[in-house]
Amino acid sequence: MATKEQVETLKRTHGRKLMRTPGVSGVGIERGDGEDAYSLVVHVEDDDEQTRAAVEQAVAGHSVRIVRSGKFRKR
Repeated sequence: MATKEQVETLKRTHGRKLMRTPGVSGVGIERGDGEDAYSLVVHVEDDDEQTRAAVEQAVAGHSVRIVRSGKFRKR
C-alpha cells in the first residue's frame, strides 16, 4: 500500500503503457483500509500468466492489484 499521491504518480507514469498492454481493460486507484493505504488496480480481461507478466513488466516492479473484470464496453 502507498499514499494517494504515490499511487497517482504511478498511474500517471505507467497508465498509458498499461492501457496499451493486450488484455488490460482499465487502470484505477483503490483505497484500502488505512488512511494512507492506496493501490494501483489493473483490470484485465482474463487473469492469465501472460497478461499478469505483461502488467508486472509494465509497472517495473511496483506493487499492483490485478482484478479480472472482463472486457469493458462503452455505453
